[in-house]
Amino acid sequence: MEKVIREKITVYYSTEFMGSIAKVEGYLIEHGRRKYAQYDDAPFVKFTPRKKRKPICILKGYKPYLLILKGWDNVDTQGLYSEGRTESNVTIREGRYASFDDRFKTDFDAKINNYKHLFLADYRAELAKV
Repeated sequence: MEKVIREKITVYYSTEFMGSIAKVEGYLIEHGRRKYAQYDDAPFVKFTPRKKRKPICILKGYKPYLLILKGWDNVDTQGLYSEGRTESNVTIREGRYASFDDRFKTDFDAKINNYKHLFLADYRAELAKV
């Protein structure tokens, strides 16, 4: 029986929740560009999340922000927040900027660009001039 090698990946993408960047680890199935609504070349990634069986697809249309890195345990998006403070056994983290501020992405881009050797695909609209 042939052993199937699944490539481990980390996916970073923009979310609709307060303009943040999410990080998901999993096993790559496919990625690329395809038609989606009025967009002829919307980026997508199809993968099976870590510790899950059912594959998911992340597809971005308007101002896509999608980045795929090789491997797991890459840059954590929580580093964009302050160290936090503890009150009554609860840790509170505060953002540096208000919700939907593009400086979150600018800070993250500056941090993640140090890992270009791990980039599998880069579908960030700001860098691609889409």
